[in-house]
Amino acid sequence: MTRAKRIIQKFSDFVKESDLLYLEEVIITDDGNAFVRLEEGKWVDGRFKKGIRIDQPAHGVGMTHGHIHGRNGNELGVVRIDGTGSHGTKMKLHPTDAAALRDRGFTIPDNNIVEWIALEEQPELLFG
Repeated sequence: MTRAKRIIQKFSDFVKESDLLYLEEVIITDDGNAFVRLEEGKWVDGRFKKGIRIDQPAHGVGMTHGHIHGRNGNELGVVRIDGTGSHGTKMKLHPTDAAALRDRGFTIPDNNIVEWIALEEQPELLFG
């Protein structure tokens, strides 16, 4: 059995023997001396209870970002900490979701619009 499988087995045994309902955080070590906190996502309340998952950048690449979820848990969009859309998101945030993100350091515009395209020249409309 590999070292990783032994660790997973020991952890599985620990979970079965405890009253552990959920994990608050996970700490990883390779050598027993240096530890790394694994930050895969923190659920926070917005318009819906635990409707926003805030993720840290993976392996130091990217930005902190929030996944906005709807009433049924479906993902509505992803917003970076600087207020820009991620994963192709273009949306207007619900005021409660926008406030929850602002409270956690996100720069959300006052109009709650995450991403849009500004045209240099407006197209002419001809009515005949």
